[in-house]
Amino acid sequence: MLFRSKKPTFSIAIARSALESIFDECDRYDADESGGRLIGTYREKDGRTEIEVKAVLEPGPNAQRSPIYFMQDGEHQERLFRAIEVSHPEIEHLGNWHTHHVNGLDTLSGGDKATYFRTVNHENQNTDFFYALLVVSKNRACNLRYTIKHFIFRRNDQTIYEIPPEAVRVVEMPVLRPRATESAETCDPPLQVRPSAPNLQRAKDQEFFGDFYPGLKPLVSKRTGAPYWRGSLALVDGSRIEVVTMESTDGATPSYSIATSSKNPLFAGVLARCQERQFRSARHAVLHLERELNEVLYRGKEEQGT
Repeated sequence: MLFRSKKPTFSIAIARSALESIFDECDRYDADESGGRLIGTYREKDGRTEIEVKAVLEPGPNAQRSPIYFMQDGEHQERLFRAIEVSHPEIEHLGNWHTHHVNGLDTLSGGDKATYFRTVNHENQNTDFFYALLVVSKNRACNLRYTIKHFIFRRNDQTIYEIPPEAVRVVEMPVLRPRATESAETCDPPLQVRPSAPNLQRAKDQEFFGDFYPGLKPLVSKRTGAPYWRGSLALVDGSRIEVVTMESTDGATPSYSIATSSKNPLFAGVLARCQERQFRSARHAVLHLERELNEVLYRGKEEQGT
């Protein structure tokens, strides 16, 4: 008789001050994604993993942010971690936190999941799990300023474990910090917060492009502050063209336009029509342009064959 292995269980205790520092970061960057690292200790026994979050490492001065994209300053965080490790050699990098409350996506994106699976299965990963804390919305009247979700990824396991609220405790315990000489050099520069309502289309667009059009990279216009995606688009004949699809907030709801630098005379009519159109999302703009251009190429091939 075969016995199935017992399903792993998890519990999380997070220092209140560490959690409040996450919420402070969310308040500070309420129009762009942000995030950081979670450090602390853990214990494993009989298939149960008990995680204690004892500190949060700030994103760092060179972190990159947009409404749909976030990249941490890894070198800065490594220096912070090593500074804390001097006094607390038992600490581990438990995982990361980041926010989706600015774009309305209430779970991990496809890109998040792929990244965390790669991380937990990497040969340099010290732990056999990776803890992802996600901030999904701001609360108007609640004990916590923000609603958060908790996910665990395990080495060589394709299951994503969402930890139920009853398995998560906010506790009073000292937060680990680097020495004063170190922390004085690690403050982010002040940022002027610009108010913005969550934009679900941005989140859906980024997830869609990450899954199906990885060549389109998210960027933010320095002139307008609007997000846009730029990169190469593969066509049916094997050629590639450079495209840009950008968000516009001139109207009551955001709209999206698309353009390309292609000089192919076959595309002139399609490109002229696209320049006059506004789309309801960036992905719709890309799919429309791709379909129209592929149709032109296909018809041209048919005509050559007749």
